[in-house]
Amino acid sequence: MAGSRRQFLAVLTVGIVVSAGISGLLRNRPQSLRTEPMSDPPGFRRMVQGPVSGGVPDPFVGLDSRGAPPPQGDLADLFTTPRTTAQIPVAVFSDFNCPYCRVLTRMVADEAEAGAIAVTWHELPLLGPGSEVAARAAIAADMQGGYLAFHKRLMRSAFRPSEAYLADLAVEQGLDPQRLLADMYGPEAEDRLRRSVALAHRFGIIGTPAMVVGKVLVLGEISQRNFRRLIAEQAGGTGAA
Repeated sequence: MAGSRRQFLAVLTVGIVVSAGISGLLRNRPQSLRTEPMSDPPGFRRMVQGPVSGGVPDPFVGLDSRGAPPPQGDLADLFTTPRTTAQIPVAVFSDFNCPYCRVLTRMVADEAEAGAIAVTWHELPLLGPGSEVAARAAIAADMQGGYLAFHKRLMRSAFRPSEAYLADLAVEQGLDPQRLLADMYGPEAEDRLRRSVALAHRFGIIGTPAMVVGKVLVLGEISQRNFRRLIAEQAGGTGAA
């Protein structure tokens, strides 16, 4: 009787251990990132992740008093950075006053330096006049080949981006300050801002950060782990389900 009881308990213990092991494997198995199809642009999917800055019904009203942006963004403007066939294109929409964008910018820049992605940066200044001034300055810095360093430096700044501050920052980054101040309100900066706003309209982006990774729109903050998983899924051609 005692032997049967010991045998039963031994079998029960083994069953519990095996069951726990299987449950652990299932729990830790990477799950496909959940997305939903978008009606427009066709062929893209949407994934909603973490918090965003903004999120008002129509954040673009009043952004530019010189006229409304085009009603539909041109997908040719989404990914403009040259890339190799092995790299996944990534388009990032950010605002310099968005706290979540600061984390995402560093994360995306790190992945770009690793070589897996090619990033196109889109300025989307939704959070007031200071955001628009900073966005224009970053575009002007890009016209001198100094975008990313200037962008990162502005993201770390706690100062309101006055002309004097931006000129000092340009000198710090080895850029021509007078050219930067002039280019901020030139036709190229104006055109780039309007194209990015038009794309945001088309994708339904009403807050930052947001990005398009291959064929997946990511709204809100995303962890580095999930970002890397998404890159891998897009590289494998499986997409997210």
